Amino acid sequence: MDIELKPLSEGPVYLQVRTQIEARIRSQQVSAGASLPAPAALAQQLGVDKGEIQRAYYELEHAGLIVKTTTRGFLGGKDVIKYSVK
Repeated sequence: MDIELKPLSEGPVYLQVRTQIEARIRSQQVSAGASLPAPAALAQQLGVDKGEIQRAYYELEHAGLIVKTTTRGFLGGKDVIKYSVK
């Protein structure tokens, strides 16, 4: 996902990420059912803390724009969490 971060004077990182993803969802640039990158992957891509992306996703989820799905890993391994557009 193409996210452009501005200097912190433009707002906190999580808010910039949330705003940009929300705008893409509302303008239908990202369609329903589309998967979002894992928070860790997006954080690494942007060079920010994973918690910033998790907070953005949390707020998008509570706004009813994305859905979080948790599935059990193969043979009882770690849970796999996926985010997708609602």
